[in-house]
Amino acid sequence: MSEYQHYQFLAADRPLTDEQVAEIRKLTTRATLTRTTFVNSYQWGGFEGDCDQLMETYYDGYLYFANWGCRKVILRWPAHELPLHVAERYCTGTSAEARQHGEYVLITLVSDDEYSGFDDFNDLFEPDDYGPDAHREEEWLPSIARARPDVAAGDMRLLYLAWLLCLGNDDLGEDDVEPPLPAGLADLPDSLIDVATFLRIDPDLISTASAPRPHPDPEPTRPMYESWISALPQAEKDATLLRLLHDGDRHAVTDLRRRFRLAHPGAAPIESSRTVAQLQAAAPTVTAKRIAREEHEQAAREEAARLQAEAAQQLRIATIASDPEAAWSRVTQLIAHQRGRNYPAAVQILGDLAALADRDGTTEGFAERYRRLRLQHHTKKALLRLLDAGGL
Repeated sequence: MSEYQHYQFLAADRPLTDEQVAEIRKLTTRATLTRTTFVNSYQWGGFEGDCDQLMETYYDGYLYFANWGCRKVILRWPAHELPLHVAERYCTGTSAEARQHGEYVLITLVSDDEYSGFDDFNDLFEPDDYGPDAHREEEWLPSIARARPDVAAGDMRLLYLAWLLCLGNDDLGEDDVEPPLPAGLADLPDSLIDVATFLRIDPDLISTASAPRPHPDPEPTRPMYESWISALPQAEKDATLLRLLHDGDRHAVTDLRRRFRLAHPGAAPIESSRTVAQLQAAAPTVTAKRIAREEHEQAAREEAARLQAEAAQQLRIATIASDPEAAWSRVTQLIAHQRGRNYPAAVQILGDLAALADRDGTTEGFAERYRRLRLQHHTKKALLRLLDAGGL
């Protein structure tokens, strides 16, 4: 595959104005632009605009990847939703950086693996399995951006994944201590699964880190919400309803959820004393257990498939046992059509006839007849390969 680069921006919180779209259009004549999206792919050259500046000024999400291994995500929040000092506790290396520009805090996440090869690229981005008109590469950013409201509401799992990205890319020292650990790393929503997949964060490292709090805390109950809401000052309730009804402010609910979390600190991330070295030392054990579990599950699937195939063959054998000659005639007809697509059916019938011969003690007769059939069709290489592969 030739060189390939993909750029994508998303305005999630507020659509751009027509004037803003016109300003961005001056940077590129090729991009597909709407008031909420910017999408462009290059097979030569690249986008010459300043992606960081576009994020600071217009957009809430940015995603980039190239088929030589580079991948980048930038996400933006209002600073009151994600204060810079909170983001900086997790974004501590060159693979994950946090900065503030005006009223916004942005985090930049980078995975650059030049040795991943085209297979890694094709597995994630090639549209072949989705049909010729699919745009699989355009699905990543909308999914990843769905994690933004959760972070704004106080869910720190995305930021913790950013820290694990730094750990996995050797940005950290062995004695560095992990940041506050959120619950639920072993039960990630689809948006965070896509973050981890896109940025190549080791799933075994995520499992290792999740051990103290693998599952999310229980969802708040209705009585918990009722109790908290009843204690809010009436003026704050009125202001929130005005933001929702008059202003159409989509951040109003997020702000409420964040405040609720702050009022219930049991759901907050916990401070930990685990070091980078300790997590790295524990990960191989998690990997070994995962491999053993997957091998056991694969063996169980293979055994179930074997039993199912055996049962199906017994039913077919019962059918042909009353008239084996009809089965031999059917084999002759299938092969005589000179169409390779008929060969698998012929091979299956021959396998059933062989099993019938084993059952009835007539293997010598079957073997002689099968030998003659192979000699008769010795020029049909595709057929002979299928027969050999079937163990006949």
